[in-house]
Amino acid sequence: MKKVLLLTILITLLTPFSIFAGEGYADIQENNQQVVQPPTSENEEDFEETTQIDENTKKVATKYFDLTLERRPQSAFGNHVPYVLTIKPHLDSPRTQILWNTPSTLEVNSRHAEFVDLEEGETYTFRVNIKPLRAGTYDFSASVISWQHDTNYTNSIDDTLTFDRSLVLQPVSSQYQIFNVLKIVIILILFIVVCIIAVRIVKRYMVKAKKWLTPPY
Repeated sequence: MKKVLLLTILITLLTPFSIFAGEGYADIQENNQQVVQPPTSENEEDFEETTQIDENTKKVATKYFDLTLERRPQSAFGNHVPYVLTIKPHLDSPRTQILWNTPSTLEVNSRHAEFVDLEEGETYTFRVNIKPLRAGTYDFSASVISWQHDTNYTNSIDDTLTFDRSLVLQPVSSQYQIFNVLKIVIILILFIVVCIIAVRIVKRYMVKAKKWLTPPY
C-alpha cells in the first residue's frame, strides 16, 4: 500500500514538468519553423510588356527601356524599307549599343552611331534602312544594350518582313503603289526629254555634216 501511494505522489509531481517540457518543445519547434521561412524580397522583378500599336508599329516596355519600332512604307526608289526606332531609357546609360540583328539576305544601312549616350527620361529616335537581297520571309531584331561598369542590361524588339520575287514588301502598301506609278511617270518624262534633246542635237549636227560633206561648185 505504501508503494502504491508513493508511486501516485511521484506521478503527480512529475506531470507538470512533462507538460511544461512539451509546451517548451512546441514553442521551440514553432520558432524554428518561423526562422527557416525565406525573407520577402523587396526588389522589383524584371518585366516585359509587348504592345502591337498598329500593323506597322510595335512597342516593348521593360524595366530599363521603352522601345518602339515603326515600319515606314517601302521606297519605290531602291526598294529599301525605312524603320524608326524610338528609345526612352529608365536609367542613365552613357554607353549604349544599338545592334540590328538581321540575316545575310537583308542589307542594313544604319543612319546612327553604334554607341550613343542616353539620359533617363529622355526620348531618342534612330533611323535605319533595310533592303532585301532575296525573296522570302525574314525575322530580325533591334537590340539595345546598356553597358554599365559592373553589368549590362539588354532589351530587344523584333519584326518580320516578307518580300515577293520582285523584292516588293508584302502586303503592298497604297503609298508604295502611288510612288511606283510616280516613278514610272518620271522615267517616261525623262525618256521623252532625252529623246527630244537627242533629236535636236542630231538635227543640228546633220545640218553641219551636210554642209561639210557637200562639195563646192
